[in-house]
Amino acid sequence: MGLIIRGLVIFACLASSNLFAASTVYEISKGKNKVYLAGTVHLLRPQDFPPPIEFDAAYKQSRKIYFETDIQKSKTPEFSQRFAQAMTLPDNTNLKDVLDADTWGALQAFSEKSQYPLSQTMMFNPAMISILITITESKKMGADDGVDVYYDQLARRDNKALGELETGNEVIGYMKSFSQEDPNKIIMSTINDAEHMADELGEMIDAWKAGDLELLEKNLGEKMRIETPNAYQSLVINRNQKWLPKIKAMFKTPEIEMVLVGSLHLSGKDGLLAMLKKDGYQVKAFTVKQG
Repeated sequence: MGLIIRGLVIFACLASSNLFAASTVYEISKGKNKVYLAGTVHLLRPQDFPPPIEFDAAYKQSRKIYFETDIQKSKTPEFSQRFAQAMTLPDNTNLKDVLDADTWGALQAFSEKSQYPLSQTMMFNPAMISILITITESKKMGADDGVDVYYDQLARRDNKALGELETGNEVIGYMKSFSQEDPNKIIMSTINDAEHMADELGEMIDAWKAGDLELLEKNLGEKMRIETPNAYQSLVINRNQKWLPKIKAMFKTPEIEMVLVGSLHLSGKDGLLAMLKKDGYQVKAFTVKQG
């Protein structure tokens, strides 16, 4: 999958016929207070719903639901316009101007084969092209809104309090930082991932259902650190470091909160789970007994 969403879209393997179902939902506690921290997938197919039962159980126990950012605001035309402007190449340059000849040729060949409308997106930087190709290819397989949107809609229906870990402006800032990555690496990695998406999307969603964070770290985290280290620093590490104090502040309130973030933010030594453990919080997988 494309680097941006591949890094934040995620995975897993359904544990069937067991008394307990694993998931990417974790119970974080300190003293008598607790917070549910749930790893999400930003793109799912209709057959992938409903989410694992731990998500619903944690949701029902929580009074306030936090997302990475305000999902409804991120879907407005005003935000889309600001995002597109931020991802537009400067000084009347176009995509061909920032790629080497081999990468440009590979992108042309991919676009012709996949019927991606390259000529209509020449004004955008490679990071934006990565997003657009990933979304286009995902939709071909029936993938659309994921767990975040599902619970955002549910929480609004149930009149639950909502919160965000970062603003729309901060999201745009992180994406602009990602744009500083080597443009040829971004495009070549995106093409390679798009060509294998049919197999990888299902495998990642299966892994997500099982809460297999080790597989996530191996297949996504390590690859992202090696191929695009600047993107990993900007999109994963920097955001985790900014989110951590906000999550810690939730333990000062008596009510239970549920925090939903892309599953890659939980895994590995740079993940939120490791950071919370290091700071003395109790971290355990949240499991629900099936009838």
